[in-house]
Amino acid sequence: MPKNKEKKYYEISTFPNVLEPDYRTDIENFPLKNKWSSTFFKNNNPIVIEMGCGKGEYTVGLAKNNHNINYVGIDIKGDRIWHGAKKSLDLNLNNTGFLRIQAEKINQYFGNNEVSEI
Repeated sequence: MPKNKEKKYYEISTFPNVLEPDYRTDIENFPLKNKWSSTFFKNNNPIVIEMGCGKGEYTVGLAKNNHNINYVGIDIKGDRIWHGAKKSLDLNLNNTGFLRIQAEKINQYFGNNEVSEI
């Protein structure tokens, strides 16, 4: 694995705006399910998800222009998520989060009616 990729994997594990549940996480009882607004974002703004966010350009761009909406970028590739997560931190965007999961498991991470738009 290239060193730069290893560095990114380490860095995103320290980013407060990135969640990386692993095989040890009890996804049936994921702690943020039905609590994204109160616990992660700490507001009641609508949540919009970008599936397959890649480097997060769209997630970050929307968050910059819509401070009253919370955005969660979802992708399985950590080195891609790193770009959007880092930019969000650099821009002090408190309305972004990134979730490193397989997209088909999304229902295990968000409750019914918790997400406004995908």
